[in-house]
Amino acid sequence: MGRMRSPLAWARLIAVAAGYAAAFGAFQRFMPFSVASPWFVSVAMVCVLGLAFMAQPIVMIRMPRPLRVIRAWEAGGRVYRALGVSAYGALLRRTPLRLFNRDVYLRSGLRDTARVFEELEAAEASHFWAAVLVAPYMAYLVLYGMWAPLFWITLAQVLINLYPIMHLRLTRHRLGALVSRRHVRRQARVAPAG
Repeated sequence: MGRMRSPLAWARLIAVAAGYAAAFGAFQRFMPFSVASPWFVSVAMVCVLGLAFMAQPIVMIRMPRPLRVIRAWEAGGRVYRALGVSAYGALLRRTPLRLFNRDVYLRSGLRDTARVFEELEAAEASHFWAAVLVAPYMAYLVLYGMWAPLFWITLAQVLINLYPIMHLRLTRHRLGALVSRRHVRRQARVAPAG
Protein backbone atom coordinates (compact mmCIF):
# COMPACT_ATOMS: atom_id res chain seq x y z
CA MET A 1 0.00 0.00 0.00
CA GLY A 2 1.48 3.37 -0.99
CA ARG A 3 1.78 6.15 1.52
CA MET A 4 -0.23 9.33 1.06
CA ARG A 5 2.15 12.23 0.56
CA SER A 6 -0.45 14.94 0.14
CA PRO A 7 0.06 18.49 1.34
CA LEU A 8 -2.84 17.88 3.74
CA ALA A 9 -0.96 15.06 5.50
CA TRP A 10 2.10 17.29 5.84
CA ALA A 11 -0.05 20.17 7.08
CA ARG A 12 -1.62 17.97 9.77
CA LEU A 13 1.77 16.72 10.96
CA ILE A 14 3.22 20.25 11.06
CA ALA A 15 0.11 21.59 12.84
CA VAL A 16 0.32 18.93 15.55
CA ALA A 17 4.07 19.52 16.01
CA ALA A 18 3.44 23.27 16.22
CA GLY A 19 0.64 22.68 18.72
CA TYR A 20 2.95 20.59 20.90
CA ALA A 21 5.66 23.28 20.69
CA ALA A 22 3.16 26.05 21.57
CA ALA A 23 1.83 24.04 24.52
CA PHE A 24 5.38 23.42 25.72
CA GLY A 25 6.16 27.15 25.50
CA ALA A 26 2.95 28.14 27.29
CA PHE A 27 3.43 25.64 30.10
CA GLN A 28 7.08 26.63 30.49
CA ARG A 29 6.10 30.28 30.75
CA PHE A 30 3.12 29.98 33.10
CA MET A 31 3.98 26.84 35.07
CA PRO A 32 7.77 26.52 34.93
CA PHE A 33 9.05 22.96 35.03
CA SER A 34 12.30 21.18 34.40
CA VAL A 35 12.79 19.22 31.21
CA ALA A 36 14.41 16.66 33.53
CA SER A 37 11.07 16.21 35.32
CA PRO A 38 9.61 12.71 35.01
CA TRP A 39 6.25 14.31 34.20
CA PHE A 40 7.75 16.27 31.31
CA VAL A 41 9.47 13.11 30.03
CA SER A 42 6.19 11.16 30.24
CA VAL A 43 4.33 13.87 28.32
CA ALA A 44 7.15 14.06 25.76
CA MET A 45 6.89 10.29 25.30
CA VAL A 46 3.16 10.61 24.57
CA CYS A 47 3.88 13.49 22.16
CA VAL A 48 6.34 11.29 20.25
CA LEU A 49 3.57 8.70 19.92
CA GLY A 50 1.18 11.39 18.67
CA LEU A 51 3.66 12.67 16.10
CA ALA A 52 4.41 9.12 14.91
CA PHE A 53 0.69 8.52 14.43
CA MET A 54 0.25 11.79 12.52
CA ALA A 55 3.24 10.90 10.31
CA GLN A 56 1.76 7.53 9.24
CA PRO A 57 0.11 8.85 6.06
CA ILE A 58 3.56 10.06 4.99
CA VAL A 59 5.84 7.31 6.30
CA MET A 60 5.17 4.14 8.28
CA ILE A 61 7.64 3.71 11.11
CA ARG A 62 9.10 0.20 11.25
CA MET A 63 10.60 -1.96 13.93
CA PRO A 64 14.32 -2.68 13.58
CA ARG A 65 14.67 -5.76 11.37
CA PRO A 66 15.95 -8.11 14.14
CA LEU A 67 12.91 -7.28 16.29
CA ARG A 68 10.22 -7.70 13.62
CA VAL A 69 10.04 -11.49 13.85
CA ILE A 70 7.74 -12.80 16.55
CA ARG A 71 9.67 -15.37 18.61
CA ALA A 72 8.38 -18.84 19.49
CA TRP A 73 8.14 -17.94 23.19
CA GLU A 74 5.91 -14.99 22.26
CA ALA A 75 3.74 -17.06 19.93
CA GLY A 76 3.30 -19.73 22.58
CA GLY A 77 1.52 -17.18 24.71
CA ARG A 78 2.54 -18.50 28.14
CA VAL A 79 4.75 -15.54 29.03
CA TYR A 80 2.26 -12.98 27.74
CA ARG A 81 -0.61 -14.78 29.48
CA ALA A 82 1.33 -14.79 32.78
CA LEU A 83 1.99 -11.05 32.39
CA GLY A 84 -1.70 -10.32 31.73
CA VAL A 85 -1.22 -9.09 28.16
CA SER A 86 -4.51 -10.64 27.03
CA ALA A 87 -6.33 -8.87 29.87
CA TYR A 88 -4.63 -5.63 28.82
CA GLY A 89 -5.85 -6.23 25.25
CA ALA A 90 -9.39 -6.83 26.49
CA LEU A 91 -9.20 -3.56 28.45
CA LEU A 92 -8.17 -1.74 25.26
CA ARG A 93 -10.92 -3.29 23.14
CA ARG A 94 -13.76 -2.82 25.64
CA THR A 95 -13.12 0.75 26.73
CA PRO A 96 -12.73 4.13 25.03
CA LEU A 97 -8.96 3.43 24.95
CA ARG A 98 -9.63 1.62 21.67
CA LEU A 99 -10.18 5.05 20.10
CA PHE A 100 -6.48 5.93 20.44
CA ASN A 101 -5.75 3.94 17.27
CA ARG A 102 -8.72 2.56 15.38
CA ASP A 103 -6.47 1.67 12.43
CA VAL A 104 -5.28 -1.54 14.11
CA TYR A 105 -8.73 -3.15 13.86
CA LEU A 106 -10.13 -5.08 10.91
CA ARG A 107 -12.79 -3.05 9.11
CA SER A 108 -13.54 -5.24 6.10
CA GLY A 109 -13.03 -8.72 7.48
CA LEU A 110 -9.97 -10.70 6.43
CA ARG A 111 -9.68 -8.72 3.18
CA ASP A 112 -8.26 -5.97 5.39
CA THR A 113 -5.34 -7.99 6.82
CA ALA A 114 -2.51 -6.44 4.78
CA ARG A 115 -3.46 -2.95 5.95
CA VAL A 116 -3.92 -4.07 9.55
CA PHE A 117 -0.55 -5.89 9.59
CA GLU A 118 1.11 -2.68 8.43
CA GLU A 119 -0.75 -0.60 11.03
CA LEU A 120 0.04 -3.07 13.83
CA GLU A 121 3.75 -2.97 13.07
CA ALA A 122 3.72 0.83 12.79
CA ALA A 123 1.98 1.15 16.16
CA GLU A 124 4.42 -1.33 17.69
CA ALA A 125 7.38 0.62 16.23
CA SER A 126 5.99 3.92 17.53
CA HIS A 127 5.86 2.55 21.07
CA PHE A 128 9.31 0.98 20.67
CA TRP A 129 10.96 4.23 19.51
CA ALA A 130 9.16 6.25 22.19
CA ALA A 131 10.56 3.84 24.80
CA VAL A 132 14.05 4.04 23.29
CA LEU A 133 13.98 7.85 23.43
CA VAL A 134 13.26 7.72 27.17
CA ALA A 135 15.96 5.12 27.95
CA PRO A 136 18.84 7.65 28.26
CA TYR A 137 16.81 9.63 30.79
CA MET A 138 16.23 6.43 32.76
CA ALA A 139 19.98 5.72 32.69
CA TYR A 140 20.58 9.27 33.98
CA LEU A 141 18.21 8.62 36.89
CA VAL A 142 19.98 5.38 37.75
CA LEU A 143 23.39 7.04 37.52
CA TYR A 144 22.38 9.73 40.01
CA GLY A 145 20.36 7.42 42.26
CA MET A 146 17.07 9.22 41.66
CA TRP A 147 14.87 6.25 42.53
CA ALA A 148 11.46 7.92 42.94
CA PRO A 149 11.45 9.53 39.47
CA LEU A 150 12.87 6.29 38.05
CA PHE A 151 9.94 4.38 39.55
CA TRP A 152 7.39 6.72 37.93
CA ILE A 153 9.10 6.75 34.54
CA THR A 154 9.42 2.96 34.61
CA LEU A 155 5.72 2.67 35.43
CA ALA A 156 4.92 5.02 32.53
CA GLN A 157 7.16 2.99 30.21
CA VAL A 158 5.43 -0.25 31.20
CA LEU A 159 1.89 1.12 30.79
CA ILE A 160 2.43 3.38 27.78
CA ASN A 161 4.99 1.38 25.79
CA LEU A 162 5.84 -2.12 27.03
CA TYR A 163 2.31 -3.51 27.36
CA PRO A 164 1.15 -1.99 24.06
CA ILE A 165 4.20 -3.50 22.32
CA MET A 166 3.51 -6.95 23.76
CA HIS A 167 -0.20 -6.69 22.92
CA LEU A 168 0.51 -5.56 19.34
CA ARG A 169 3.02 -8.39 18.81
CA LEU A 170 0.53 -10.94 20.13
CA THR A 171 -2.19 -9.47 17.89
CA ARG A 172 0.13 -9.61 14.87
CA HIS A 173 0.84 -13.28 15.62
CA ARG A 174 -2.84 -14.13 16.04
CA LEU A 175 -3.81 -12.35 12.83
CA GLY A 176 -1.01 -14.13 10.95
CA ALA A 177 -2.13 -17.51 12.30
CA LEU A 178 -5.74 -16.80 11.30
CA VAL A 179 -4.69 -15.86 7.76
CA SER A 180 -2.48 -18.97 7.51
CA ARG A 181 -5.31 -21.31 8.63
CA ARG A 182 -7.66 -19.69 6.14
CA HIS A 183 -5.09 -20.11 3.36
CA VAL A 184 -4.58 -23.80 4.23
CA ARG A 185 -8.36 -24.41 4.14
CA ARG A 186 -8.63 -22.72 0.75
CA GLN A 187 -5.75 -24.79 -0.61
CA ALA A 188 -7.38 -27.98 0.68
CA ARG A 189 -10.63 -27.10 -1.11
CA VAL A 190 -8.83 -26.29 -4.37
CA ALA A 191 -6.46 -29.28 -4.35
CA PRO A 192 -7.63 -32.15 -6.58
CA ALA A 193 -8.63 -35.35 -4.84
CA GLY A 194 -5.90 -37.97 -5.26
